[in-house]
Amino acid sequence: GGGAAGYGDEYEYEIPPPKEKEYDAEHEFLLPLKHFSDVTDPQRPTDTAFFFHVPRAGGSTMKDVIGKCLKLVQASEVGIRDGHGSDPKLAVLEVHESRYINVDTTTVVGIQRAVDLGLGPSGMADVVVSSYFHESAALFDLQHQGRAFILLRDPIERAISMYWHRIKELGDLETSVTIEDYAQGNGIENNWMCRFLANRMTGELTKDDLEQAKEILRDKFLVGFVDDLEETVHRIMKFQGWKFDEDETKQMNQEDCIKDLASEEGGSNVNPYEYEVPKRGTQAHALISWQTQFDGKLYAYARELFDIQTKEWGTKERKKALKKEKKKKGH
Repeated sequence: GGGAAGYGDEYEYEIPPPKEKEYDAEHEFLLPLKHFSDVTDPQRPTDTAFFFHVPRAGGSTMKDVIGKCLKLVQASEVGIRDGHGSDPKLAVLEVHESRYINVDTTTVVGIQRAVDLGLGPSGMADVVVSSYFHESAALFDLQHQGRAFILLRDPIERAISMYWHRIKELGDLETSVTIEDYAQGNGIENNWMCRFLANRMTGELTKDDLEQAKEILRDKFLVGFVDDLEETVHRIMKFQGWKFDEDETKQMNQEDCIKDLASEEGGSNVNPYEYEVPKRGTQAHALISWQTQFDGKLYAYARELFDIQTKEWGTKERKKALKKEKKKKGH
């Protein structure tokens, strides 16, 4: 029968109520993020999934997986189309076969409006999508926490993709700007992931910032990779407690939908134009590596986290493969 919380009895006894997190002086940087649950916290029915969208890292594909394949309700930028950005209260809208809340969580101003309208506590969104992790913390509270996941891409590939995206699609870079010019500080982002995770938007990044970004990634995120998307989607679903449709035919359709998006051809992140990725040893590669050195280290660390998270969240196949690999290395 329905318990007091209205979520059915099974939750009432299994999951202890959330407690406010406390940190020592050394870990005070985690305090503003205390209403994002830790990866090790149990998934609660009152949690809202939070997709930390790293630009040019498979975000559009992931949003299609969430909306088109899994039919979940998203809060992103889509819901404010046609003047809905000034609606007085929250509502769910249908746009292109996907459902959205009438907020824009992709801008700081939009997040504030979503906070004012009570998005987190409303429980109306299955997933909140934003590139503003620290600002989005305000959406959640002790009883309604954000449960975060992230999709990552090699920082050098990401920087090059961003360059071409700006030349070909945004048009905000002059076509005369070469990739070398770009990487020398004409438009390239300096260690975007580190900065947005550690909330160090300006000034010189330090090793301490990197260590903080690593710790935030380890404590707060289920980690996924663009080049390992099917495995990643499996993990996210398990982590967030998302299920396929109970109807068998519909479930097969959902699985096919994900497979299609995960395969190179089907994703909405496929570039409509071809470009070369600079090779190791070239000036462009060296310059971009230098601009993304902290993100490179963070990315390598995320690969380690992905392996650690296999035990709890990975597919059976991946668990087996990892065991084999460890045996070979003689662990």
